[in-house]
Amino acid sequence: MNTLKHTPNEFNVITVYGGVDIHEQIRELRRGVDIFVGTTGRVLDHIERRTIEFSSLKSVILDEADQMMKLGFKEDIEKVNPKVLKLDHESRQVKC
Repeated sequence: MNTLKHTPNEFNVITVYGGVDIHEQIRELRRGVDIFVGTTGRVLDHIERRTIEFSSLKSVILDEADQMMKLGFKEDIEKVNPKVLKLDHESRQVKC
């Protein structure tokens, strides 16, 4: 993503996934992000902890959502989507 930036501070991106320290992710989220990429499980974890606020995000990307669907985790994806889509505005982009 850094190669897409015209300047180093043009936009902030965070990638969240399990298996790494969630506290560092929380610190980054508190600093503010423009693009949020995450696996379904970790996104749900942040939703439950109330560490993510979707209303100010420009884009949300659910990484590996297609694989989660194939593995039978459709319910988890459906838990994430209403949280994002209920705040839907013209500029919101949701990618799965």
